[in-house]
Amino acid sequence: MSVSAFKEWHSIVEALVRGEQILILRKGGIAEGRGGFQVKAERFWLLPTYFHAQEQKLKPTIAADVPAKPAHSEAPASFTIRCFAEITVHAFLSDWAAVARLNPFHRWSEATIRERFEWSKPPGLHAFIVRIHRLHEPFSVAATPELAGCKSWVELPNDFDSFASSPAVNDDSFAQRSAAIQSAWSP
Repeated sequence: MSVSAFKEWHSIVEALVRGEQILILRKGGIAEGRGGFQVKAERFWLLPTYFHAQEQKLKPTIAADVPAKPAHSEAPASFTIRCFAEITVHAFLSDWAAVARLNPFHRWSEATIRERFEWSKPPGLHAFIVRIHRLHEPFSVAATPELAGCKSWVELPNDFDSFASSPAVNDDSFAQRSAAIQSAWSP
């Protein structure tokens, strides 16, 4: 049995695991093709990646705290999976003003978000509010060719029920933060 995994920048996965962020903004990867980004699963592993010069695309105050990216010649032999996510709310935001109001809730720079917003046809971004579950015991998966490339979704052989986990954010805090994000993107 395979389970969906969502590829996301290592620094964003770290913020999600620590409970600093509960929002994911996605335009989709080049490999998504003409159909564009699609939600493949409501519950998924988070696969941390180091693609696309991440530290340069984060807010300057955050980029300074991001660990250095491994050299290209040092492609990872494996990925450490520390959490899974459940989408609690999903919206496609086609109004730039709504996306701009989400600035306090994520780590990306405004220029990065604007670039992602304008890249899609039609312009816009998928916004996910996610409930993160930290694994008590992380696991590793080999870096295979199937996990490579500019795509959002891949498959992993590990089932969620095989791992004990705890929410990264308590129920009350999650509800308050979720409501604040939804309020920000609503007209």
